[in-house]
Amino acid sequence: MREIVRNLSICFAVGSFGGLCYALGLWAMGHYGITQWLGVDLAPSLSNAYLYQRVVWGGVFGLLFLLPWRNAWLMRGALLSLLPAGLMLLYLLPQRGYDYGALILGQMTPLVIILACAIGGIAASALLRLQGK
Repeated sequence: MREIVRNLSICFAVGSFGGLCYALGLWAMGHYGITQWLGVDLAPSLSNAYLYQRVVWGGVFGLLFLLPWRNAWLMRGALLSLLPAGLMLLYLLPQRGYDYGALILGQMTPLVIILACAIGGIAASALLRLQGK
């Protein structure tokens, strides 16, 4: 039982770190004009509410690291990051009034979201690897 709780805690923590990296990556892409250069109208402001939501959801998605996939930490992080990206593009953004893929913000919006999620997924997977998992 103790091992299960330990693994849950570690995966939630690395997922939260990944969510933080995702949030900062998306913010940086907007702040430094990368999203504007790609023709995407997406530049979130850095606030506590913005960070908190992404850190918590990152922790929830970090539980995906409980899946028995130990090899290739870079590939694991990149591939597992497709799940939150898909959820965001196909469910959450349409719930907020955007179309599927939020293409109304620009044709490259799915690429920006997938890239930001990949930053978070790879960062979380790297931290998990440093933990010996």
